[in-house]
Amino acid sequence: MMRRLVAAFLLACGSSVWAADRPNILLLISDDHRWDALGAAGNAAIHTPQLDRLAAAGVYLWQATIHVPQCSPSRASLLTGLPPHRHRWYSNQFQDPAVAAPDGFNGLPLLPGLLRQRGYRTVLTGKWHLAPDPGQCGFSLVRTWLPQGGAAYVDVHLARGDSRDPQPTKGYLQHVLADDVIDFLNSPAAHQQPFFYWVAFTAPHLPYGPNPPHIQQLYLGKEPRELLPPGFPNDIPTNDWRRYYEAVSFLDEQIGRILDALDRAGLQDNTVVVFLGDNGYMMGHKGVGVQGGTGKVVPYEGSVRVPLIIRAPGIARLQGRCEAPVSSLDLPVTILTLAGMAPPHDWPGRDLLPLLRGKPNHGIDHAVCEWADEHSDRFGHLAYRLVRTPRFKLIVWKDPHRTSEFYDLAADPLEQHNRIDDSALAGTRDDLHSKLERWMQQTEDPATSWPH
Repeated sequence: MMRRLVAAFLLACGSSVWAADRPNILLLISDDHRWDALGAAGNAAIHTPQLDRLAAAGVYLWQATIHVPQCSPSRASLLTGLPPHRHRWYSNQFQDPAVAAPDGFNGLPLLPGLLRQRGYRTVLTGKWHLAPDPGQCGFSLVRTWLPQGGAAYVDVHLARGDSRDPQPTKGYLQHVLADDVIDFLNSPAAHQQPFFYWVAFTAPHLPYGPNPPHIQQLYLGKEPRELLPPGFPNDIPTNDWRRYYEAVSFLDEQIGRILDALDRAGLQDNTVVVFLGDNGYMMGHKGVGVQGGTGKVVPYEGSVRVPLIIRAPGIARLQGRCEAPVSSLDLPVTILTLAGMAPPHDWPGRDLLPLLRGKPNHGIDHAVCEWADEHSDRFGHLAYRLVRTPRFKLIVWKDPHRTSEFYDLAADPLEQHNRIDDSALAGTRDDLHSKLERWMQQTEDPATSWPH
């Protein structure tokens, strides 16, 4: 009884201390999650009631892109607020040796460390996939985590605390990670000071399963073509949509458990929830990702477009679907602004608060993505930059033998017809090229020297 009284006291008075300028921030990251693997995206074949609920209650940024479409550089950009050509964790396969060292990032200001200075408890659960330990990157509390990039879905070896030594852990991995988050939310620590909680799941990354029988039952008897997202070609070799959807649906269930725990703890009104996919997955489109782990990296919609939902009670006035082409690189800036902090001057992301508050002059009209690995044997030949609006996309390759690509996404969502030489769209193409050039100059991008 005494424990309940103490928890109730903390619940009643703790959050009100920082409600005005320091909300809790819960960042939920999925892995290899296509933008259209979501009911809210118009995909009636997939079962995601919890994420759909979050999208309806928050701002669903359905045109969002990830700045770099691969696991570890994507995470490095969230940590550093910088694009890969600046933080130099270029890809899973290639990094600057100094950045890949145990004390990497060379003293760059990191999002968790900056929030910690602001009085936040900075917490981590889940996949990490970077060389420096989380404790060296500003996390004050490291709970159950996965140092490497991938793992089985059941009975995984996981690290705990400041040690990378894996310990055998029984159960479904996504459930274990959700349990860890719920345990924190149920503790007095969740009420003692504002928290920034980085929660990184591994679903729906390969191997997709196994998932519990009740999740498998959701798609039992469905033919492969019944599971394709709207508009996905039905005449190409594809990946395993059934098991991919199972992984998403089990992840969705865990997100729901976390949101319910947030409500039960009385934290829902003072917690900003952000749900983000770390990159997309092509699932065989354009012949990419038919099998294995090669379904990302490329500059096409299935790879760079991701689910992004922000629920910010008392802050966001928008609700439901929003077409603004936001970037994952905007999130570190926005999170610091939510915490009442000015971001470092060289972080190029944009503050999304004007957009979330419904201001018409928010200025979010395009986004830039990049593949900055120019050296690895596996992906170095794919170096590119792209700039995208909700309707048009321009792709510029480093390889001078590859033609630049320009797509009207509204008329050609599968990016089948390159309009780079279409005189009718020359003005729009040139405007996007100017936006890209300004971005590269602003961020001191070496791609400015590429032959365009």
